[in-house]
Parts: sequence; structure tokens; C-alpha cells
Amino acid sequence: MSPMKTHSLYLLAVAGAVALFALAAPQPISGQNALPAEATVEMSPQVVALIAELTAQNKQIAANQAAMDAKVDALAETIRQARLFSARGGAGKGAK
Repeated sequence: MSPMKTHSLYLLAVAGAVALFALAAPQPISGQNALPAEATVEMSPQVVALIAELTAQNKQIAANQAAMDAKVDALAETIRQARLFSARGGAGKGAK
């Protein structure tokens, strides 16, 4: 798979997961508040730590992907130039 297809596949998977979560979340009955005024949603410290860790890992993965894409682009350019030079020199046309 090309890097763009892989990236698009990841984005599609994330979007699907978000859509599934939105559909699966319980909806309040009309006329009722989702939460009482004094209630707040609190996440445990473990969940907050996991979210922070996953965010950091996601940033590292994105940086690694960008570095790999740059290396592939540089290699493709080098191959393109090599083909041009070999075609100019006649090496690709059965020279003896």
C-alpha cells in the first residue's frame, strides 16, 4: 500500500470508530437533562494518563510517517535522475 492509502485507511478507521461511538452513546429522553446540574463527568487519573500516552504515540507515529514519506520521495527522485542519466548516455539502449 502506498503511504497515502495507509494514511487514508487510518483516517477512515478513526472516523468509523467515532461514528460508532456517537451512535452507541445513550441519548437523553426529551425533556430530561443529560446530567444533573451538579454532576460533572470526571475521568479517572488512569484514563487521563492513557489518553495522554496515546496522544503522544499518535504524534510520534505521524512524525515517523512523515520522515518515511520524505525518504521515499528522495529515493524516487534519485531513481528518476538515474534513469534520465542512463537514457542520455545510451546505457539503456543496448550499447555495447
